[in-house]
Amino acid sequence: MIHGIDVSHHQETINWEMVRKAGVRFAFIKASEGEEYCDPMFDLNIHGAVEAGVLPGSYHFFLPRYDPLAQARHYVRTLQENAVDAPTLPPCIDLETQGLGKAGLSQALRIFMEEIFNLTGRKCILYVSPGFWNSYLPVPVLSGSRLLRSEVDWAVEYPLWLAHYTSGWPYQIYPWVSWNFWQYTSAGKVAGVITKTDLNYFNGSLEELFKLAAS
Repeated sequence: MIHGIDVSHHQETINWEMVRKAGVRFAFIKASEGEEYCDPMFDLNIHGAVEAGVLPGSYHFFLPRYDPLAQARHYVRTLQENAVDAPTLPPCIDLETQGLGKAGLSQALRIFMEEIFNLTGRKCILYVSPGFWNSYLPVPVLSGSRLLRSEVDWAVEYPLWLAHYTSGWPYQIYPWVSWNFWQYTSAGKVAGVITKTDLNYFNGSLEELFKLAAS
């Protein structure tokens, strides 16, 4: 598996050359949040990653209390204003704030991700933990071994970035049969980053990682 990190302004100034020498091959970098907020380190981080040879991705911190269409457009605008002349991983939505009820959150999430596709032609990566997904989304209703109802089947079309801090293999969540990225700790140490940072694996080869960046 391929090693990566995810960062925001909380990691302060990052020495991306040292990060690359430490074996990090990709990085998800916070771009935006809600309808107006832009991470103040996004431009510096994404350009620094590219210059150091770290494949960059980005993410938007989703807030259910705001319009999902406005959030998607704000995120894409932020990406356009800080564009890099290099491959990037697909856009990503960071889902860890509850609200709107299960059906309402599922609908808002779907609206956001479909708008990202409409604006960029790219399928959004979904970041979520098993606990959040199973608690706040309308996951399948079962009767014995029989599926009565599922309102999240649509999500299987999108790559999954699973947040699960465990020493073993992460839990799988419906409707996916596997995960693309796994955030396995929030307390990692990487040369070039002065604070603790999230550490991730990509579930595939380097060739497959760059193929995803080209999609």
